[in-house]
Amino acid sequence: MIAAAGADRPRERNPERSRERLLDAALTEFAEHGFAGARVGAIADRAGLNKQLISHHFGGKRGLYESVMRERRLRGGGELTTAPTSAGETVAGFFGRAGSDPEWIRVLLWEALDERDDEEISALGERRERYQDRIEWIREEQAAGRLPADLEADLLLLSLFGAALYPVLLPDVCEILTGDRPDQPAFADRYRDHLIRLVSHLGD
Repeated sequence: MIAAAGADRPRERNPERSRERLLDAALTEFAEHGFAGARVGAIADRAGLNKQLISHHFGGKRGLYESVMRERRLRGGGELTTAPTSAGETVAGFFGRAGSDPEWIRVLLWEALDERDDEEISALGERRERYQDRIEWIREEQAAGRLPADLEADLLLLSLFGAALYPVLLPDVCEILTGDRPDQPAFADRYRDHLIRLVSHLGD
């Protein structure tokens, strides 16, 4: 529930805690309204803090959004990271993490719907750099013979992202095709096993 705004809002006693509260509140606001529709005042109200703290900690709404996409993705579903076992386990883990973080999924959908301005396009540079790490991981898997070496690494990464995310992004299509929703445990177990076997076949 959104806290009431007003001059009696508590002062910032713990800057790090305030920052975390703003990030949590911003994730919810961006998930519900997208970047364009989100309001700084509403984020501050959700956090129970003064909206001036958004400028203080993040430099404004754009900086707050980029911090959400950078930091909350790591905690939730938004990163494909190297696994100690196999590429298939990594992709299956990505599916599991995405399914457990519906707010992050809604933020991604809003990104697809919102029109980008010049500032937002410029801000994508940092995220591109992070994805370069994922492309390098793909190349390492290719060099080790665990993924096909004749496929372009960036396109292969995009394909693996798509395989992991499609049921979560389009749950109705998932249900039409399989009879199950992606958040049902039976489907999640089945699809996770499918992803592991699918990626293992790529390395055959």
